[in-house]
Amino acid sequence: MKRNDILLIVGIVLAALLAAGIYWLFIYKEGTTVQVSINGKVTASFPLDTDTTYTIKTADGGINVLEIKNGAARIAEANCPDELCVHQKKISHQGENLICLPHKVMVDITNSEKKATLDGVAW
Repeated sequence: MKRNDILLIVGIVLAALLAAGIYWLFIYKEGTTVQVSINGKVTASFPLDTDTTYTIKTADGGINVLEIKNGAARIAEANCPDELCVHQKKISHQGENLICLPHKVMVDITNSEKKATLDGVAW
């Protein structure tokens, strides 16, 4: 390895650390609300700081049991064939989600204090 190779590696590591620091300081936020969507429609919303168990029932007979406990949400039970949603990690930060594809269920963590922002180009 030559001197320039080492400088390149150090530069890449420093850029990665800087990007991670910016992400942790400005983007990675605690969530406050759990939203349940079935087939793209929000059907229920719960505070993340209140322990709750909610049974999500879909039109095709699908059942998912959402458990909110100790400030984190997870799918505790499901009657889908693969149960991949049950094996996903608990979520508690804004932007994280749990998805059950066979039942078309999505559980999102949001921040209810979210301010309106522009999501397009404004003139």
